[in-house]
Amino acid sequence: MKATVLIGAALAAAVCSAADVFNGKDLAGWTSVADHSVTGGYSAAEPTWSVVDGAIRTTGTPFGYLRTQRSDFGDFKLSVEYRWWRPTAKPNSGVFVRLAKETGCFIPTCYENQLCLGSACDVFGLGGAAIDGVVPAQPYDPAQPLSGIAKALAAGETSEKPFGEWNRLEIEVRGDTLVSTLNGVVRNRVKGLTVRKGAIALQSEGGAVEFRNLTVAE
Repeated sequence: MKATVLIGAALAAAVCSAADVFNGKDLAGWTSVADHSVTGGYSAAEPTWSVVDGAIRTTGTPFGYLRTQRSDFGDFKLSVEYRWWRPTAKPNSGVFVRLAKETGCFIPTCYENQLCLGSACDVFGLGGAAIDGVVPAQPYDPAQPLSGIAKALAAGETSEKPFGEWNRLEIEVRGDTLVSTLNGVVRNRVKGLTVRKGAIALQSEGGAVEFRNLTVAE
Protein backbone atom coordinates (compact mmCIF):
# COMPACT_ATOMS: atom_id res chain seq x y z
CA MET A 1 0.00 0.00 0.00
CA LYS A 2 0.99 3.63 -0.39
CA ALA A 3 1.36 5.89 2.64
CA THR A 4 -1.85 6.36 4.59
CA VAL A 5 -3.58 9.72 4.21
CA LEU A 6 -5.03 10.79 7.55
CA ILE A 7 -8.08 13.06 7.52
CA GLY A 8 -8.75 13.15 11.26
CA ALA A 9 -7.22 13.61 14.71
CA ALA A 10 -3.94 11.84 13.93
CA LEU A 11 -3.02 14.37 11.24
CA ALA A 12 0.41 15.05 12.73
CA ALA A 13 1.51 11.51 11.79
CA ALA A 14 0.56 11.88 8.13
CA VAL A 15 3.06 12.16 5.30
CA CYS A 16 1.02 13.65 2.47
CA SER A 17 0.03 16.82 0.69
CA ALA A 18 -1.97 19.34 2.73
CA ALA A 19 -4.57 19.39 -0.06
CA ASP A 20 -5.42 15.75 0.74
CA VAL A 21 -6.28 16.07 4.42
CA PHE A 22 -8.69 17.46 6.97
CA ASN A 23 -6.61 19.54 9.35
CA GLY A 24 -8.95 19.18 12.32
CA LYS A 25 -9.55 22.95 12.47
CA ASP A 26 -11.31 24.02 9.28
CA LEU A 27 -12.51 22.68 5.93
CA ALA A 28 -9.47 23.54 3.83
CA GLY A 29 -9.14 20.98 1.03
CA TRP A 30 -12.89 20.35 0.91
CA THR A 31 -15.67 21.87 -1.23
CA SER A 32 -19.31 22.15 -0.19
CA VAL A 33 -22.02 21.51 -2.78
CA ALA A 34 -25.56 22.52 -1.77
CA ASP A 35 -28.90 21.99 -3.49
CA HIS A 36 -31.09 24.79 -2.19
CA SER A 37 -34.14 23.34 -3.93
CA VAL A 38 -34.23 20.75 -1.11
CA THR A 39 -33.82 22.76 2.08
CA GLY A 40 -35.39 20.56 4.77
CA GLY A 41 -35.74 23.44 7.23
CA TYR A 42 -32.47 25.17 6.36
CA SER A 43 -31.57 28.24 8.41
CA ALA A 44 -28.77 30.50 7.22
CA ALA A 45 -28.05 31.29 10.87
CA GLU A 46 -26.50 27.83 11.30
CA PRO A 47 -23.79 26.67 8.86
CA THR A 48 -24.44 23.43 7.01
CA TRP A 49 -20.85 22.27 7.57
CA SER A 50 -18.54 23.14 10.45
CA VAL A 51 -15.72 21.70 12.52
CA VAL A 52 -16.49 21.01 16.19
CA ASP A 53 -13.94 19.43 18.57
CA GLY A 54 -11.94 17.99 15.67
CA ALA A 55 -14.97 16.47 13.93
CA ILE A 56 -16.73 17.50 10.71
CA ARG A 57 -20.34 18.32 11.56
CA THR A 58 -23.37 18.85 9.33
CA THR A 59 -26.87 20.02 10.20
CA GLY A 60 -28.21 18.01 7.25
CA THR A 61 -29.71 21.05 5.52
CA PRO A 62 -29.81 22.03 2.75
CA PHE A 63 -29.25 18.73 0.95
CA GLY A 64 -25.83 18.36 -0.66
CA TYR A 65 -22.38 17.09 0.20
CA LEU A 66 -18.87 18.04 1.24
CA ARG A 67 -16.29 16.58 -1.13
CA THR A 68 -12.53 16.41 -1.23
CA GLN A 69 -10.94 18.77 -3.72
CA ARG A 70 -8.75 15.87 -4.72
CA SER A 71 -10.72 13.82 -7.25
CA ASP A 72 -8.48 10.89 -8.24
CA PHE A 73 -9.06 8.37 -5.44
CA GLY A 74 -9.21 4.96 -7.14
CA ASP A 75 -8.43 1.85 -5.08
CA PHE A 76 -8.39 2.56 -1.34
CA LYS A 77 -9.76 1.76 2.09
CA LEU A 78 -11.67 4.55 3.80
CA SER A 79 -12.26 4.40 7.57
CA VAL A 80 -14.47 6.89 9.37
CA GLU A 81 -16.39 7.18 12.63
CA TYR A 82 -19.81 8.84 12.59
CA ARG A 83 -22.64 9.57 15.02
CA TRP A 84 -25.97 11.44 15.08
CA TRP A 85 -25.35 14.49 17.25
CA ARG A 86 -28.93 15.78 17.58
CA PRO A 87 -32.36 14.32 16.79
CA THR A 88 -33.97 14.97 13.40
CA ALA A 89 -37.18 13.67 11.86
CA LYS A 90 -35.27 11.06 9.82
CA PRO A 91 -31.55 10.65 10.57
CA ASN A 92 -30.10 10.29 7.07
CA SER A 93 -26.70 10.79 5.51
CA GLY A 94 -24.13 8.87 3.50
CA VAL A 95 -20.53 8.57 2.41
CA PHE A 96 -19.76 8.91 -1.30
CA VAL A 97 -16.76 7.28 -2.98
CA ARG A 98 -15.47 7.64 -6.55
CA LEU A 99 -17.52 10.79 -7.02
CA ALA A 100 -16.76 11.38 -10.68
CA LYS A 101 -19.29 13.96 -11.84
CA GLU A 102 -21.50 16.72 -10.44
CA THR A 103 -25.06 16.57 -11.72
CA GLY A 104 -26.52 19.88 -10.59
CA CYS A 105 -28.37 18.45 -7.58
CA PHE A 106 -27.57 16.68 -4.32
CA ILE A 107 -27.03 13.34 -6.12
CA PRO A 108 -23.77 13.18 -8.12
CA THR A 109 -22.37 10.29 -10.15
CA CYS A 110 -20.76 8.12 -7.46
CA TYR A 111 -21.21 5.17 -5.11
CA GLU A 112 -22.96 5.88 -1.82
CA ASN A 113 -22.63 3.94 1.41
CA GLN A 114 -25.97 4.65 3.06
CA LEU A 115 -25.98 5.83 6.70
CA CYS A 116 -29.74 6.31 7.14
CA LEU A 117 -30.61 5.07 10.63
CA GLY A 118 -31.74 1.46 10.31
CA SER A 119 -30.37 1.07 6.75
CA ALA A 120 -26.65 1.64 7.18
CA CYS A 121 -24.46 0.01 4.51
CA ASP A 122 -27.03 -0.24 1.77
CA VAL A 123 -24.99 0.71 -1.30
CA PHE A 124 -26.32 2.97 -4.03
CA GLY A 125 -24.95 3.46 -7.53
CA LEU A 126 -25.98 7.07 -8.14
CA GLY A 127 -26.20 9.11 -11.31
CA GLY A 128 -25.67 6.13 -13.61
CA ALA A 129 -22.83 4.50 -11.64
CA ALA A 130 -23.50 0.80 -12.27
CA ILE A 131 -23.57 -2.19 -9.88
CA ASP A 132 -23.74 -5.81 -11.07
CA GLY A 133 -27.12 -7.47 -10.64
CA VAL A 134 -28.94 -4.25 -9.74
CA VAL A 135 -31.15 -2.57 -12.33
CA PRO A 136 -31.95 1.11 -11.74
CA ALA A 137 -35.64 1.95 -11.42
CA GLN A 138 -35.26 4.06 -14.53
CA PRO A 139 -32.47 4.65 -17.08
CA TYR A 140 -29.92 7.32 -16.26
CA ASP A 141 -30.73 10.66 -17.86
CA PRO A 142 -28.15 13.47 -17.36
CA ALA A 143 -31.01 15.97 -17.59
CA GLN A 144 -32.69 14.26 -14.61
CA PRO A 145 -30.03 13.70 -11.90
CA LEU A 146 -32.45 11.69 -9.72
CA SER A 147 -32.63 8.97 -12.37
CA GLY A 148 -30.32 5.98 -12.68
CA ILE A 149 -30.15 4.94 -9.00
CA ALA A 150 -29.18 1.30 -8.35
CA LYS A 151 -29.66 0.03 -4.77
CA ALA A 152 -27.93 -3.01 -3.24
CA LEU A 153 -29.32 -3.89 0.21
CA ALA A 154 -27.04 -4.78 3.10
CA ALA A 155 -27.22 -8.40 4.27
CA GLY A 156 -28.26 -9.63 7.71
CA GLU A 157 -29.21 -7.73 10.84
CA THR A 158 -27.90 -4.22 11.33
CA SER A 159 -24.70 -3.69 13.32
CA GLU A 160 -25.48 -0.03 13.96
CA LYS A 161 -25.01 1.37 17.46
CA PRO A 162 -27.78 3.30 19.27
CA PHE A 163 -28.49 6.92 18.40
CA GLY A 164 -25.71 9.23 19.62
CA GLU A 165 -22.97 6.58 19.84
CA TRP A 166 -19.99 6.50 17.50
CA ASN A 167 -20.05 3.93 14.68
CA ARG A 168 -16.95 2.83 12.79
CA LEU A 169 -17.44 2.45 9.04
CA GLU A 170 -14.91 0.98 6.61
CA ILE A 171 -15.36 1.12 2.85
CA GLU A 172 -12.86 -0.68 0.65
CA VAL A 173 -12.95 -0.18 -3.11
CA ARG A 174 -10.64 -2.21 -5.32
CA GLY A 175 -11.15 -2.48 -9.05
CA ASP A 176 -14.83 -3.23 -9.65
CA THR A 177 -15.57 -4.32 -6.05
CA LEU A 178 -16.79 -2.44 -2.96
CA VAL A 179 -16.91 -3.97 0.54
CA SER A 180 -18.66 -2.16 3.39
CA THR A 181 -17.97 -3.00 7.06
CA LEU A 182 -19.77 -1.45 10.05
CA ASN A 183 -18.48 -1.88 13.60
CA GLY A 184 -16.43 -4.90 12.54
CA VAL A 185 -19.25 -6.66 10.66
CA VAL A 186 -19.11 -7.01 6.86
CA ARG A 187 -22.53 -5.69 5.78
CA ASN A 188 -22.31 -5.45 2.00
CA ARG A 189 -20.19 -6.54 -0.95
CA VAL A 190 -20.97 -5.36 -4.48
CA LYS A 191 -19.26 -5.90 -7.81
CA GLY A 192 -19.44 -4.44 -11.28
CA LEU A 193 -18.41 -0.87 -10.37
CA THR A 194 -17.93 1.04 -13.60
CA VAL A 195 -16.69 4.32 -12.12
CA ARG A 196 -13.04 3.77 -11.17
CA LYS A 197 -11.84 7.12 -9.77
CA GLY A 198 -13.24 10.18 -8.09
CA ALA A 199 -13.55 12.31 -4.97
CA ILE A 200 -14.67 11.24 -1.50
CA ALA A 201 -17.65 13.07 0.01
CA LEU A 202 -19.82 13.29 3.12
CA GLN A 203 -23.53 13.78 2.56
CA SER A 204 -25.99 16.32 3.94
CA GLU A 205 -29.42 14.70 3.66
CA GLY A 206 -31.55 15.70 6.62
CA GLY A 207 -29.57 14.07 9.44
CA ALA A 208 -27.45 16.01 11.93
CA VAL A 209 -24.29 13.90 11.85
CA GLU A 210 -20.63 14.20 12.83
CA PHE A 211 -17.62 12.50 11.21
CA ARG A 212 -14.21 11.98 12.82
CA ASN A 213 -11.02 9.94 12.45
CA LEU A 214 -11.21 9.71 8.66
CA THR A 215 -8.32 7.77 7.10
CA VAL A 216 -7.67 6.84 3.50
CA ALA A 217 -5.15 4.09 2.75
CA GLU A 218 -4.39 3.72 -0.96
